[in-house]
Amino acid sequence: MKEKQKLTKVFLVSLAVFFIGLIIAYSTMTDGGNVEMRRLSVMTDRGVAISLEVFKPKSATRENPAPAVMLIPGGNASVEYMSDAGMELARRNIVAIGIEPYTIGRSDVEKDNDGLGSIDVTDYVYGLDFIDTTNIGYIGWSMGASRVNAALYVPDPSGEMVKDDAGNESPKMIIRDGVKGVMYVGAGGLLTNEYQINSALFEGEWDNLYRGDRREMNKNPQYTEVLGVDQFDFWKWYGDPASGTGRIYYEGWTGHVAGLASPSFVKAACDFYTTTFNLPNNKPILFMWKELGTALSFIAVIIAMICVVSFLIDLDFFKEDLVTKERVVLEASPKKWFVCLGLVLPALFGAATAAWAVPTGQGILNKWVSKNLVHGTNIQNVNGLVFWLCCLQLFGLLLFIIMNFAIVKADKKALKEQITLPGTRMAPMLLKGVLFSFLSLLFVYFIVTFGEQLFAISPRLWKVQLNSLTRLRMEKFLMYFPLYLIPFLVANYLHSTSFYIKDKPVVSTILFWLANGLPPMFFLLYAYGKIAFLHTTPITSLGMSRANGSLVDAAIMMIPVGILASILYRKTKNFYLPAIFNSMFFTWMAVATDLIFVGK
Repeated sequence: MKEKQKLTKVFLVSLAVFFIGLIIAYSTMTDGGNVEMRRLSVMTDRGVAISLEVFKPKSATRENPAPAVMLIPGGNASVEYMSDAGMELARRNIVAIGIEPYTIGRSDVEKDNDGLGSIDVTDYVYGLDFIDTTNIGYIGWSMGASRVNAALYVPDPSGEMVKDDAGNESPKMIIRDGVKGVMYVGAGGLLTNEYQINSALFEGEWDNLYRGDRREMNKNPQYTEVLGVDQFDFWKWYGDPASGTGRIYYEGWTGHVAGLASPSFVKAACDFYTTTFNLPNNKPILFMWKELGTALSFIAVIIAMICVVSFLIDLDFFKEDLVTKERVVLEASPKKWFVCLGLVLPALFGAATAAWAVPTGQGILNKWVSKNLVHGTNIQNVNGLVFWLCCLQLFGLLLFIIMNFAIVKADKKALKEQITLPGTRMAPMLLKGVLFSFLSLLFVYFIVTFGEQLFAISPRLWKVQLNSLTRLRMEKFLMYFPLYLIPFLVANYLHSTSFYIKDKPVVSTILFWLANGLPPMFFLLYAYGKIAFLHTTPITSLGMSRANGSLVDAAIMMIPVGILASILYRKTKNFYLPAIFNSMFFTWMAVATDLIFVGK
C-alpha cells in the first residue's frame, strides 16, 4: 500500500513537472507575451499543406511591418530544430518562420518540386502584410542550404541566358527581390560579391561534415578566396553590411547536429540579422531556458509513463496473463569478464557495421512502397535503424549461443522456459501485452497532445521529441511496429537471460541500459573522437552520414528503452512484454518526424 501511495505521488509530481516545463519553455519562447508563437498548417498553391512554426513579434503589424527570416532545417530534421534561433530573432523584432519541408514531420508529401516547400513558403510570406518584404532573410542548416538556394535565386526577368562549361544554356539566376541576407549553417559557403546581399557561414568546431583539418579552415583558399584575403578571422565582418557586401564567418564550440541548440550559433544568427536589418541586439540570449523546459517535460512524461506501466501491471486483468508462473529464472553470470564480453562485443560490432547496415537497410526497405511513393516503408532513417538493429541482434544471438553453449554450460531447460513460459496462456498473454502497451502509450500520447494544444510545443530532449502524429504518420506507425518488434524480441530475450540480477535492481537496470545503449554510443565515440583528437571527420560518405543521423537518435532513445525493459521484466519475468512495449514506444519516436523518401 505504501509503495502504491509513493508511486502515486511520483506520478502526480511528474505530471506537474511536465506542465511546469512546458510553461517555462512557452514563457521563454513568447518573451513574456511580447512574441506570438504558433504552429500553422498552410495550404500552398500546390494544393498541399506545409507545416510552419511562426514567431511573430507583437510589434509587427500591417501598419508597422517587420523584417522576416525563414529558417529551413536539413536532412530528416523537423522544424523544431530551428526554434532556438527563431525565438531569439523574434525577441529582436524579426518575424521568424520555421519551415517543415514537404515529406517531413506534419507537412504533406509532395514529390515534384524543388526546395521541398521553401519556394512555396516564400511566396506565402511575401503576401503577409505584417512583413516588410524589402527586408527578407534565410537560414539554412545542412541540406537546408540547398532548400534555401531553391528559393533564394530566381531567373533574371530580362531573360538573359548563360552558358555552363559544357556550352549548355540556362537562364541567368539573380537574387529574389527584397532578400537582404542569407546564412548557411554547417554547409554551403559565402556568396561572391556578384550578389548584393550579406552572407554568412556558421561552422562548428566539431562539425562532422567539414572536410580536412578544421583548425586550418581560416587559411583554406576555398573559404578565403571569396573575401580576397589569405587568412580571415571568425566573427569579423568583411565588406560593408549596410550596402549588401557584408561577408562573415562564424564558429563555435559545437557540432553539426548540436549546433542549432548552441549559444554560439544562436548568438551568430542574432548578430548577423540585427546587423543586416540595422536593428538593436541588446537582449540577452535566453533560449536555453526553453531547452531546459522541454527537456524537463520529456523526462517528466517518461517518468509518468513508468508510473502508468506500474499501475496497469498491478491490475488483475493484466497480472493474470502477463506475470509469469514460478520457474527457474536465469541471472547474470557472477563472472564480470563474461558480462563485459556480452556488453562490449555487440557494441563493437554495432559501431563497426553501422556505416554499411544503415544505408543497406534504407536501400532494401525504401523499395517497399506504393506506386504513388507515399505509402509503405519509405522513412529512410527508420529503415536504416531497424535493419541495423536486426543485424545487431543476429550477431548478439550468435554470440549468446557461443557463450552459453561453448564457453559455459547454461541451463538449457531454463533457456527454453524463458521462451515457452510454462503455465502461461501464450495467445492471451501476447494480446494483453499489445493492449497493455497501447494503453500505457495512449496516456502519454494524450498528455503530450494536450500540452501541444495548450502551448504549441512538444516535450523534447535534444534531437528526440514526443509529439502527436498525422494520419499518414499513424499509418507508418502501424507498418513499422512489427518490423521493430522482431529485433526487440531477440534483444529482450538476450538481455533478460544475461543481465538480470534479482537482488540488485539498480545494477540490473544499468546493465539493461548499457546493453541497449552501448552500440550507438560506441559509434558516436568513434566518429566524434576522431574529430576531437585528429581534427578530421570519419563521416565522409553517404553511409557514414546516415549512420550518424540514425545512431544519434538511437543513443538517446535507448535510455528510456533500457530502463523500461528492466522494470517490466523485473515485475513480470516475461521478456515478451518489454519487447512489445519498447518496440511500440520506439516506433512512435522513430516515425514522428523523419523524412518520407519519395525518390528525390
